[in-house]
Amino acid sequence: MKLGEYVSDNKALIICFLLIIGFINAVVLADSSLSIHPASLLYIDFVSILIFSGYLVSNFHRKNAFMKEAGTYEPGGAPRLHSIKNTHEEKLYLAMITDHYQNYLEELRHANNEKKEWMEYMTSWFHEIKTPIAVSRMLYETGEGSASLEEEMDRIEHFVEQALYFSRLNDFNNDYLIQEAQIGKIVKESLKAHSKVFYAKKIRLDVRFEDFEALTDKKALLFLFNQLLGNALKYTPPGGELTVSVLPKERIISIRDNGIGIFPEDLPRVFEKGFTGKNGRELYSSTGMGLYLAKKIADKLGHAVSVQSERGVFTEARIHFPVPGGAAYLGLEAENHME
Repeated sequence: MKLGEYVSDNKALIICFLLIIGFINAVVLADSSLSIHPASLLYIDFVSILIFSGYLVSNFHRKNAFMKEAGTYEPGGAPRLHSIKNTHEEKLYLAMITDHYQNYLEELRHANNEKKEWMEYMTSWFHEIKTPIAVSRMLYETGEGSASLEEEMDRIEHFVEQALYFSRLNDFNNDYLIQEAQIGKIVKESLKAHSKVFYAKKIRLDVRFEDFEALTDKKALLFLFNQLLGNALKYTPPGGELTVSVLPKERIISIRDNGIGIFPEDLPRVFEKGFTGKNGRELYSSTGMGLYLAKKIADKLGHAVSVQSERGVFTEARIHFPVPGGAAYLGLEAENHME
């Protein structure tokens, strides 16, 4: 800090001091009852100015030293300002710097974690998508059945859609439209799209529909349901049975299969990012991102997802919708009106 800058910053204080001195001198000179010799008055003015100047010089050196040491201040590190007695204002500045620095570090950690998650997912995704691409190329070159080729293309489309949702997960709120939707209609659309898988694996489908309306984003809910249905189809053996229920009273969609089930120790972790469990490692190739994405999207939609299972008996995945008039429902409705 330069002297001229310091004087400019304290000009209001200097002007105030000069006005006080001038006022005192005017009163003393105007009042004849005060027998103060002009020379004594000048002496008082000189001493007052000298004391005030001494304060300004001392404060200038103290602030200058503070600014120099503050330039090397490291928030969160060992304090270096031992030689300076900081004012409350300066302590407040240091606290603000520390707070902003901690927020910056938190944002930086968050950005690094997102980048790391994305790189891990893309590495897994590239490895996963190579299989259907290679099979598609082989089917095309050999001229074998178009049904198999179409199935592989569907797998590729699913992987691409999953990567797309993962890439925009943090900006999801900018790309969805919450409105009243027929839940049964969305479920039927998904089941129709998976009809070939049901037929190919000879899985019997038991559908229990009692349609109802709920606030949701149709496209996102369709992706969410497809993830849960795709998992059920993957782990249900040929000739198995799958039950899909739309229950308005409970306001849930239920997908129940009689497949291999989930190990009890794996069940609490099925929604963790990258978690494949024993089934995913031993029986099928899996990225461990399907249920993670499903949970994230459900949370952003104001829904809930749960999974129950008994090893070797069944697995049931549920999508829970908020009750009309409830806090979650009203929150979604208000957000939709704001958009």
